[in-house]
Amino acid sequence: MDNPELLAVFRKVPAAEMLNERQILEAFVDPGSMEEFLRRWYLNEFIDRGAGKVKFVRGRAGAGKTHFLRHLGLQAGTEGYLAVHIDALLMRLGAIDELYLAVAARVPWEDMIDRCALNIIRERLGYEDFQLPVPEFWGWVEKNHSHSFSRLKVYIREETDKWIAGLDLDAAWAAAVRGWVQRRLQGETEVDPVWQGWLRGEKQGAMARRSMGVTANIDRRSARAMLLSLAVLVANAGYRGLVLLIDNLDVMARTARVDGVPYYTRNWRDQGYEMFRELIDQSHQAAFLLIVVAGAPELFENQKTGFPSYPALWSRVWSEVVPEQVDRFADLIDLDRLWQLDPADRSRLAEAWRVCRRSPGVEHPPAGPSPETWGLEWSVVRRTVARVVADSEGGDPDGR
Repeated sequence: MDNPELLAVFRKVPAAEMLNERQILEAFVDPGSMEEFLRRWYLNEFIDRGAGKVKFVRGRAGAGKTHFLRHLGLQAGTEGYLAVHIDALLMRLGAIDELYLAVAARVPWEDMIDRCALNIIRERLGYEDFQLPVPEFWGWVEKNHSHSFSRLKVYIREETDKWIAGLDLDAAWAAAVRGWVQRRLQGETEVDPVWQGWLRGEKQGAMARRSMGVTANIDRRSARAMLLSLAVLVANAGYRGLVLLIDNLDVMARTARVDGVPYYTRNWRDQGYEMFRELIDQSHQAAFLLIVVAGAPELFENQKTGFPSYPALWSRVWSEVVPEQVDRFADLIDLDRLWQLDPADRSRLAEAWRVCRRSPGVEHPPAGPSPETWGLEWSVVRRTVARVVADSEGGDPDGR
């Protein structure tokens, strides 16, 4: 953080949205070892074995929801997953096609298609010694192997078809992937906006769709199958699976209109809640897909606009809270409760921020807010960080 204006904002309200990746890693403390649990029981030998799961994270303002999601995404990436982060404050997620659009816009399509093509080159075509970018494959074969190009073209098509047939993909989605992979294998260097646009959920004309071999655009009726197909393709492109992180979903429960922030009518809100209900119910069919959704308590407590207002969803998310115990397999993770259960975690948080402040290139202003300016709605986590940032000599580890 080297922007003076950003530093001033952070001094007043410490928030993970303003941290870079290094700061996210340096200042992270895992409350109750919950992230470690998710990585051990879900990222290892569950999601990567073809399972699916939906988890929810709740916490007051400053409880570390964004920090938790961002850190989990970074760790998932180092462990071989493709992690996609979505901020619900920036886009409406009231239907499955909107969720697909949000996810697909953040997928590195060219890299993923090339990963698939390399898989075919080395494992199906047998060219294990090929180490160049995919578009150079055609010229490489001509230089290093004596082949009839007409025969090689047929061979590429046959092996690509066999590879696609072995995956559990929606038929239209499979056709689009097949066509793009074949074009790359045959030396196409430019990314065709039609192929990429359709897979990203963008509307394409009838003529463009015919050239791809698909009959319709991705819409609300087909988007769920497309999302599940995406997770399967991710796993077969060399990743271990897809981790989808959705932050600030409490925007769905808000009743005040704010410029630039999605607003949900009762109909749109119920439609969005039904989408998540279906994702939960179909998670056993969502191979290689972990979804983690975070929001403020309002999303989980408001009887009129939150999850409780939609019983079909709430009955699947709610779990009984037992004092002094944490059911780590429960679908609802309460960060506030985790921070309260072990004061040592808050001490570690304060120390992590003292170290982070001293790290090269990590600067914070020497002065901070006075206690009177700290809102009562803040979590103990944000109060702890604010005190450390404000006090060059160190802060109160208990955040009192």
